[in-house]
Amino acid sequence: MRYDAEQPQLAGVPEAPEAPGVRGVPESGPVDGRGRVRADADAAPALRLVDDLLPVAGDIDPPPPGAALFDRIHGGWIGRCLGAYEAARIPDEAGRPAGAGSEDRSDAVDRAVLSLRVLELYGPGFTSAQVGEMWLRTLPFLRSRDAEQAAYLRLLDGALPPATAAGAEVLGGTDEAMVRGDLYGYVAPGDPRRAARLARKDAVVSHAGDGMYAAMWSAALAAAAFSARDAAQLVGVSLRHIPVGSRLSRAVQDVLVAYARGRTWEQAAAEVHRCHGTDARLRGAVGNACLIVAGLLWGDGDPCRQIGLTVRGGWDIRATAPVAGSIAGIRHGAEAGWPSLAATRVRTALPGQELCVLGELARRTLAVSRAELPLR
Repeated sequence: MRYDAEQPQLAGVPEAPEAPGVRGVPESGPVDGRGRVRADADAAPALRLVDDLLPVAGDIDPPPPGAALFDRIHGGWIGRCLGAYEAARIPDEAGRPAGAGSEDRSDAVDRAVLSLRVLELYGPGFTSAQVGEMWLRTLPFLRSRDAEQAAYLRLLDGALPPATAAGAEVLGGTDEAMVRGDLYGYVAPGDPRRAARLARKDAVVSHAGDGMYAAMWSAALAAAAFSARDAAQLVGVSLRHIPVGSRLSRAVQDVLVAYARGRTWEQAAAEVHRCHGTDARLRGAVGNACLIVAGLLWGDGDPCRQIGLTVRGGWDIRATAPVAGSIAGIRHGAEAGWPSLAATRVRTALPGQELCVLGELARRTLAVSRAELPLR
């Protein structure tokens, strides 16, 4: 397998621009052997523009050594599955009681295993087109959601990313890519900029704008969790890896300010709902990211409380609780004193991955966490 040299990082930050999204590909440009636009080549100018809007990345922190790194990755998987389970226990929108089991499949775990499979097959130099190809092979269509469904249909029609995210001004601000994104932080421990770039290549299959930035943010958040001293620091670090002018960055900063000023979690959550809450925003990336941040900050030191507060925050808890659990799990590790109901294995809807042992998922994740391999 050949990996191309990593592109240099761009660090300039304009004064206060409105951050752009990736809106599709030009009509002309390189094509593949079947006459289709080679999307990764044509997406490069728009992605470089996003790079120009990012703050300076800061230093790369060394990841925990040896067995400690495995423990933290394993903790991330445990926390993710526990978050998915806690969310699934809540009655659905129709009031029907949930009969969830701790090993039951969930969209959030399916997405993480799918991202892991992309890294195992293609390495960190994977392309967005390869992510789309993996979707067609392994992602059951009826399990897709919102922007993912629209992208899936475009993939079936022969489109390639980022053209598959066309119409993202309507659906591109949803939170599905955020749920796919944090796994990329597992494989870039202590290097949030690298994690954000990996997640961005995945996100542009279905998302633009704040939906794409949320994926970059969740990946950076996970990468920072390996070395941050507390939740406030890791949230602050994560903001260096999304455009400073984006709605997402400004909204997360507001939650950080509320925490620093000594507001209660109830006050912060109510403010998030007031600022970002409409029926159309139930799955909005910005509001749901803020509820994850609130859960992490006010529950700091107790991973189960971090998950619990995130579930209490409401909205798309089947997305937010697994991400909060993932970050909390990385921070505290597999030996954090998890409750007895925490899963040791989990089911997925992916072919060949029907029942996964969490320790084995952690081992596989560690195997692809090789920082010396370049991105494309």
